[in-house]
Amino acid sequence: MVIVMSSSCNECVKLLKEVLERLASIEGELDLIREEIRELRGQGVRESRSSSETKQVGGGLLRAIDDNLFLETRDVISKRLLKRLIDNGRVILLRDETANREIVTTKEIIRRLLSKLPISINEIDKLSDREYELLTILNRLGYVLLKDNKYVVSDAAKEFI
Repeated sequence: MVIVMSSSCNECVKLLKEVLERLASIEGELDLIREEIRELRGQGVRESRSSSETKQVGGGLLRAIDDNLFLETRDVISKRLLKRLIDNGRVILLRDETANREIVTTKEIIRRLLSKLPISINEIDKLSDREYELLTILNRLGYVLLKDNKYVVSDAAKEFI
């Protein structure tokens, strides 16, 4: 009975996380629609946007990325919003050819993870599962190196620091 309940709870938690991610992507879509409405109202009149207004665009998607450390691009529903955030430099697209996946994250998230380095492979359990997964991706991309049983920041990662 306990095993069934635990399994059921795990499924509920998983489904709840999926629903929250979907809500975040819907919020991102709404942000995109709001911005398009603003542009249509302007009808050719170029107004300089304040930085706070620009930060609002993609807020839901940025929150989802911040909460999860990174998202698979295939899981992002609003591809146009994602492209806009990448073009504006708000998020970073990382292509992991070895694992055949694309993820998006932010420089701040990478910076926070890199600040925990160097870390010994014996101390790797101090990282969360998502942090370790991101560390592995960064290692495959050459931003993090494994030297003398320690993960260390490479010269290529200096752009994030």
